[in-house]
Amino acid sequence: MEQAKDLVSRINEQVLELLGRHRALKSEGTELQTQNAELLKSIKELKTEIDKLKEQIVKLKITKSLTDKEDSIEVKAKIEELLREIDKCVGLLNQ
Repeated sequence: MEQAKDLVSRINEQVLELLGRHRALKSEGTELQTQNAELLKSIKELKTEIDKLKEQIVKLKITKSLTDKEDSIEVKAKIEELLREIDKCVGLLNQ
């Protein structure tokens, strides 16, 4: 009979330990979800900033090309590419 009590006692201890570990892991999971959301937001903001900087680079290259004839071919090609992209967008809007 005492063996049964010892067994029940050990099972009870193990259940309490598992409950504690479960709570800790659940809390850690919540923290990780919050951290993940913050990181995704940060990534989105950085991508937006990168896009703005790329646009700024294009503008700077165009400006530079007005004073530097060597890069004018590259800038003209980029302008033509941008115009084709704009034409595609306008075409899609007209559909």
